[in-house]
Amino acid sequence: MDEVTEQQAEQNNQPSYWTSVGIAGVIFGIIVFALSLVTSYAMINSEPSGSLFSPVQLLGIFVCLVGAFGGMLATWHYANEYNISIKLGKGALIGLFTGICITVVYIVFNQIWQFIDPDMTQKAIDSVIANFEASDLPDAQKQQMIDSTVQSMRGQNSIGTQLLYNLPMYGILNVFTGMIGAKVFGKQEG
Repeated sequence: MDEVTEQQAEQNNQPSYWTSVGIAGVIFGIIVFALSLVTSYAMINSEPSGSLFSPVQLLGIFVCLVGAFGGMLATWHYANEYNISIKLGKGALIGLFTGICITVVYIVFNQIWQFIDPDMTQKAIDSVIANFEASDLPDAQKQQMIDSTVQSMRGQNSIGTQLLYNLPMYGILNVFTGMIGAKVFGKQEG
């Protein structure tokens, strides 16, 4: 019984990690939004090559990977601020909440940007259509790809779709980087 009571007392004395989650979430939410914006405008302004894979798509993957490091920043900040040990589970939790915060910040900025440039989605759709039309695919396959891509791109502006896509992606990725951060930056128990 004494060991259980001792563990509960230790958990109750742990400082809150919400400040670290908020700081990392806002920083990485803004970074992810800015990089996504750059990627979108790079796609809009690129010449249609007819290629199904382009360097702009690699930028999208890069944006996703950059957003994954919010959990590591949050655990670093938390460990650095309080000079405490962080268990893997707590690092995972910090990473998950950071991923949620990144998603919320990204969606808020994305919705604001829709007022600044309401035609951006249509410009991106036009760019994708031009790229597919420049490809050497058979017409039926080309039209099918255009239709499915246009439908998915139009749906990406809804908050529900953004939450459905980004919460699991950034949540899961930041769980892993939060655990890595807990292992790397947390003071070792001894």
